[in-house]
Amino acid sequence: MSQKVINVGLLGFGLSASVFHAPLIKSVAGFNLTHILSKQKDKIIALYPNIEIVTDIELLLANPEIDLLINTLPNELHYSVTKRCLEAGKHVVVEKPFVVNTAHASELVKLAADKNLCLSVYHNRRWDNGYLTLQQELDKLGTVHLYEAYFDRYRPEVNLQKWRETTTQGGGILYDLGSHLLDQVLNLFGMPEAVFADLETQRTNAQLTDYFHIVLYYQKMRVVLGSSSIMAQARPVIAAYGDKGSYVKYGLDPQEDMLRSGMLPLERGFGIENPINSAQLNTKNESGVNEQSIISQAGNYLNFYQQLYSALVDCSHELPVSASSAADVIRLIELCIQSNDLGQKIYL
Repeated sequence: MSQKVINVGLLGFGLSASVFHAPLIKSVAGFNLTHILSKQKDKIIALYPNIEIVTDIELLLANPEIDLLINTLPNELHYSVTKRCLEAGKHVVVEKPFVVNTAHASELVKLAADKNLCLSVYHNRRWDNGYLTLQQELDKLGTVHLYEAYFDRYRPEVNLQKWRETTTQGGGILYDLGSHLLDQVLNLFGMPEAVFADLETQRTNAQLTDYFHIVLYYQKMRVVLGSSSIMAQARPVIAAYGDKGSYVKYGLDPQEDMLRSGMLPLERGFGIENPINSAQLNTKNESGVNEQSIISQAGNYLNFYQQLYSALVDCSHELPVSASSAADVIRLIELCIQSNDLGQKIYL
């Protein structure tokens, strides 16, 4: 029996589309990337000479042969364009953040369900190596009392030529990087009881949030999430502390750098990090504390699209990221903004 082919159209060809989506789609048997909506004709032809390039989205919405559209357009277009795609009968993947507010998120979740279409959001950091390895080791920590995750960068200069630095709808690192950290937490622990957030614009000439500190409250457990754009020495990317031990991991997953360099997901060594960034696992034993380095699992962003393909061809398979879980992320982001504005803890 031949494998079902899913024809895919890619909306946009900026960093997200060219690095995080196109190479992965091209690496999954069964997906056929046929169209790209972009004005960057020369760049696309150099990489994908057989793909049709269009500048009018109507050509994609009206094309009955396109099954799936990937929305990597700027954040303020996530809601309106995704809605048009669903109304045209297309399955959709939306780059994070899903949308800018919960009302739009709820509307799109309902629309996809009413039309029996798959709608997923690209929270690819569920397949980061440190996060995957923590899940593997989590039971060894006993009852977790503190979970921390940080997504730090050293970008002290503001580039106002980038839309991510200037957009008024869904801009700033709370929507950009906070989406990833919040999604990881919700995937592990579910929704918290309360949230407190401190947001700031720290860099000279910055127009949008470039620092955040978030505390999520789960009975006696606390979750601390943070990001800064001026961290020359990054904090742990992920850490968990329990009554039987701790897990601490430094160093970002290498997949982004590998994809940026042109390395493909099916190449030997993809997703495998330098052992110098191995996590430290300390666990209690009879003689005290056992300290060991834990080599990370290979990161696997490709798994998002592999799971997506399975869900598209067989409805018994779950989507890699449900739109409803992504809607919960947007709800928490809105509560973080409210908490910062009021200077107080917000109960859900």
